[in-house]
Formats: sequence, structure tokens, C-alpha cells
Amino acid sequence: MNAVRWMRWVTGALLAASLLLAGAAAALWLSQRAWFDVGRIEVHGEVRHISRAAVRAAVSGRLSGNYFTIRLDQVRRAFEALPWVAEVSVRRIWPNRLSVTLVEHRVLGEWSDGRLVSDAGVLFLANPAEAEAEGPLVSFSGSPLYAPQAVRHLHEFSAALAPLQIRIVSVRVSDRASWSLTTRPHLRVELGRDEPPGRLQARLATIAADFAVVTARLNGPPTRIDARYSNGFAAARTP
Repeated sequence: MNAVRWMRWVTGALLAASLLLAGAAAALWLSQRAWFDVGRIEVHGEVRHISRAAVRAAVSGRLSGNYFTIRLDQVRRAFEALPWVAEVSVRRIWPNRLSVTLVEHRVLGEWSDGRLVSDAGVLFLANPAEAEAEGPLVSFSGSPLYAPQAVRHLHEFSAALAPLQIRIVSVRVSDRASWSLTTRPHLRVELGRDEPPGRLQARLATIAADFAVVTARLNGPPTRIDARYSNGFAAARTP
């Protein structure tokens, strides 16, 4: 009796295995049909600098596979290689499409090495002329390692100087992490190191508070301010 049961179990197991193999073979055959070849890539997102031609060039000859086999990470990397692309998300759409959503960098300025600077402090390669078409760029200089700090400080400096109707045109950080900036109307400000943190903001707040008094004493707005002192700042005006 035990032998009979054993044979029935073995027979059932073999039958089940055969069915699974047949199903897998059928699924493999079906997945390789031309119906599932990726025939369309839909690109979404608010993009101003990425053309259809650039998208076609990014994917032409670089992607392989169909709905089931195409590697989404490969698709994502192909689009991330495009200038101006900050983020990429990719998903499949049944039965033979891909949906790609792009997020562009929002540019703030240009670093001294020729790369553009995004509002997230990311340096990226793109045509500066395209960025300048949207307005003047802030010029940044210093070690690229300071890019995230430079963007953060730009926002802080701009907010502090906004009541004076002064626009920052360049931000510089030295190898010793000493910060300076130039503005329009013409003014160069030496701020020094941000030690302890918040020192730069405090120095700019002092400059903004005393700017009208300094302007009156100099018979015009200063063209140079050195705020690297512990108890105030020095100002001068050149004709």
C-alpha cells in the first residue's frame, strides 16, 4: 500500500513539474513575441531645455529588450546622461510602452570651471547660453566642494540685501573657506569665514542695518565693505 501511494505521489509530482515546465516555456515564447516590443516611449515633465531630438539621440541604439525584459535602470541612465536632467522616473505601460518623467535642473549660476549650478547646489554640464536666456546668472568661484554651501549662502545673502535693492552677481569662496561677494549696484563685500555658523548672516544683517548711515557719511553708497572684524565693518567709496 505504501508503495502504491509512493508511486501516486511521484506520478503527481512529475505531472506537476511537467505542467510547470510547459507553462514556463509557453510564457517564455509569449514574452518574446513582437507584440511586446517597446514601440513607444512617452516623455513627461515640464522641460524647457530638452528637445525631442536630444531624447531620440539618448535612446537610439542604447536600449534593448521588450516590455518584460527591458531594464528600467538602463533606461533611466540613458536619460540621466542628457544635459539639464536632474531626475528621471521610468515605468512600464502594458503592453509595449514606457513612461518617462523628467525633472530639469533649475539653474542659478555658473561655476568657475564652466559648469552650471542648480538651485539644489548640483553642478552640471549644459550650454550656458540656454541658461542666460532666462536671465542673468550668478558667477560662483572656488572649490566645487563648496557648491551646496554656496547656493545656500546665496539665498541667505540675497534675503539680507533685498531691502537695500542690491542684487548679488558673484559669490566667491577661498580655499580657506573665506566668503566674499559682489553686487549691482557695484559693491564688493568681504565676509570672511562662517565661524561659528551663522556669522556670515549676522555680518550681513549689520551691514544692512547700518547701510543708510554709511551711505550718508560717504556721500554715496560704498563700493567696498570689509566685514571680517569682530566688532563691525569698514566701508569705503571710490569714485
